[in-house]
Amino acid sequence: MPVTVTEKNLSSRSRSVQSEFRKRQLINATIDCIDTLGLSQTTIARIADRAGVSQGIVVFHFQRKENLLEEALRELSREYVECWKNALDGARADPVSQLCALVEASFAPAICNRKKISVWYAFWGESRSRPIYNKICGNNDLDYSTTLLSLCEAIEAYSAAALKAQTAALSIEGMIDGLWQKFLVGPSGFKRQQAIASVLELIKIIYPGERQNIYSN
Repeated sequence: MPVTVTEKNLSSRSRSVQSEFRKRQLINATIDCIDTLGLSQTTIARIADRAGVSQGIVVFHFQRKENLLEEALRELSREYVECWKNALDGARADPVSQLCALVEASFAPAICNRKKISVWYAFWGESRSRPIYNKICGNNDLDYSTTLLSLCEAIEAYSAAALKAQTAALSIEGMIDGLWQKFLVGPSGFKRQQAIASVLELIKIIYPGERQNIYSN
């Protein structure tokens, strides 16, 4: 069984393993700082302090704060894409099951939690960071939206729909975005299953003939 790399045994590991460990540690510290301090107040000094390392280590691995911010955003985007694509791979092949899986993946605990949503909103909300966001996440966002639209089009091809596919896809995606915001700024008692059930209820309204096929695991 592989030995878990920790701060205590790090010095005995290869240079490549040490470098990867430090980079991961610094990316996690950056996400923590953005969550608690916001983008503008996240500095190399604060990242280093959160990670428990010197500022020199931060500069050695990432040179500039902006590079770390980009890596943190890239990590969140990678996690999100991996989550929803794995969910589709594991679902049944029919478009209703695929759509349900996509909705549930959007609220998976690993990606839909207060800390990570806070970081997403930090990048969305600051005008200076939008070019960075578009560069790193633009294609992934388009891939998600295109997949959602194609599933709505596939359902519409054989089942009655209350909304045209494009409007249905925009409505579903908009509701998911709004519920993410509710996780961030809404009451603490709001539950993940409530969010999933709410989106699935919308889908039942859009595709009334598929109500019996729309489920939540």
